[in-house]
Amino acid sequence: MNVENPPAAPAAKIKKVVSANPADRYSGAGQTPDPWDQCARLEYGADRSFAWSVREQVIATPPEGRARAEEKLLKALADAARTDAGLAFICQMLAMVASAKSVPALAPLLRDAKTADSARYALERIAGPEADAAFRDALGTLTGTLKAGLIGSIGVRGDIAAKSALAALKDAATEPAVVREAATHALARLSTSKS
Repeated sequence: MNVENPPAAPAAKIKKVVSANPADRYSGAGQTPDPWDQCARLEYGADRSFAWSVREQVIATPPEGRARAEEKLLKALADAARTDAGLAFICQMLAMVASAKSVPALAPLLRDAKTADSARYALERIAGPEADAAFRDALGTLTGTLKAGLIGSIGVRGDIAAKSALAALKDAATEPAVVREAATHALARLSTSKS
């Protein structure tokens, strides 16, 4: 027997982990939660690794994959356990991939002070008349700073169809100064926009 080269030990068999998530194949930690579901439950100041994963996927989504990403985000937006931080994050992601399909889910959020800014952020970036109509429809239901913010979004989008409503608000003595000023600025913006 050759002492210098002892016989090799048999190779250890690798235990295969079966999981729906490819990242779990080599982990003994169990199945990883779906980040698209978890991003709806995001908390301010807490772990954002799931949100980071979704963000990276949304950024890398090619145009032909945007409808699928939008569908996942709308599902997360409808989650009953959705948090305020989750809603804000989802709206940020929808701003990158949303289409007119997202307008019915976002439009009601314009009427709530807790969700209006996030909804406006997403809706401002959606091409097409559906988002403009959502802003115009909400205009008569809001007051104060919420209404002023909405008017700012109308100006950003260059919605010429809102000109008469904005002109009425600009001169309405019953409206607070913040609303009248917002209407004045939006009208000035609309007058310089191409239509």
